[in-house]
Amino acid sequence: MQIPNQGNRRSVGANMTPMIDVVFLLIIFFLVSSHLARQENRLPLELPVASTFDPVDPDKAPLTISVDPQARWLVSGDVVDLSSVRAILSDLKANQGADAAIRIRTDGAVEYKQVEPLLREAALAGITDAAIAVREEAGL
Repeated sequence: MQIPNQGNRRSVGANMTPMIDVVFLLIIFFLVSSHLARQENRLPLELPVASTFDPVDPDKAPLTISVDPQARWLVSGDVVDLSSVRAILSDLKANQGADAAIRIRTDGAVEYKQVEPLLREAALAGITDAAIAVREEAGL
């Protein structure tokens, strides 16, 4: 009877290299995506004042469209036109379905006629969850 040689056996264990690679990729993804989300809120806008408003739901991450004082539309910091907004809203609806939502950040000096086309295009794309960012009235 031959006795097995312990020196020829391979060690049994899990290779952790792919797991570590995946963890690092997830970390990079979340760092980049959080940076882009913060960038949208850094656009200096004097939001309109409202006496009543619904608090922001932190679980919902709507697409943010900003309207600067020159009435330009910005998505992710890039100036977009009406056809680009149509494409972005259609993609959003296709990807998120009934959960699709937009948030419009506009400067208080911008007239409603500059914001209304965004709301109309959202409705035409089938997005019914649209919110306009406001700030609380001072003294409340």
